[in-house]
Amino acid sequence: MSVKLLVSGESNSGKTTLTKNLEKALVINHDGKKYPFPVAHATIPTFTDTKELTDFVTNKVLAYEKKMGEYPTTIVFDSVSRIFDTLYDSCNTRYTGFAIYSNLDKEIKAFTDYIQNQLIASDMNVVIISHAIYDPETAKYQLVGKGSFAKTGSFLSVVDEAVFIEPKNNKRIIHLRSTKFPARTLQDELPDSIPVDEFNLQDHINLLSERIKSADDFEL
Repeated sequence: MSVKLLVSGESNSGKTTLTKNLEKALVINHDGKKYPFPVAHATIPTFTDTKELTDFVTNKVLAYEKKMGEYPTTIVFDSVSRIFDTLYDSCNTRYTGFAIYSNLDKEIKAFTDYIQNQLIASDMNVVIISHAIYDPETAKYQLVGKGSFAKTGSFLSVVDEAVFIEPKNNKRIIHLRSTKFPARTLQDELPDSIPVDEFNLQDHINLLSERIKSADDFEL
């Protein structure tokens, strides 16, 4: 069953590196740099609206199927923070005043709807990579976002599973459950945190998928 997973962290924390072991994955790269790993990927340097972005994703999914003989099982957006920045810049160019933010909210909703109603509904896993920054007022890390969606918690508000990467003493820690970091899980058997060397993103997705399938078996 399909998994929607949020991966967040500060800049240069190793978010993209987690994707290097993904299998049957397609990375949609919009993060201002080249994607460096041997995983199927497509870079979209810029776009004017959500429709242009989602049409690009759909076409690359079809191109993946044509080349590989099957559809990707996982779609990665790296990163949604930059996607939201591009949408804001586009709205700021096309509109003025309050119309900037009302149309930005519409564009962001169209993007989140596409993830849920097209990708997840097609039984594809979706990995959402987001930048995060520390907020000294709350002593917590917040996802970088835009519009009303950011005010309601951004993607943390629409996922049950989220991991946060924390660089600590020249090492990196994966947090799976926390109140300080944007991390959460419904899997009681998982630890609150583990060293990044002991974490495999593909294995984690496989575990979550099995848990979702087990829960869905009880749906009436």
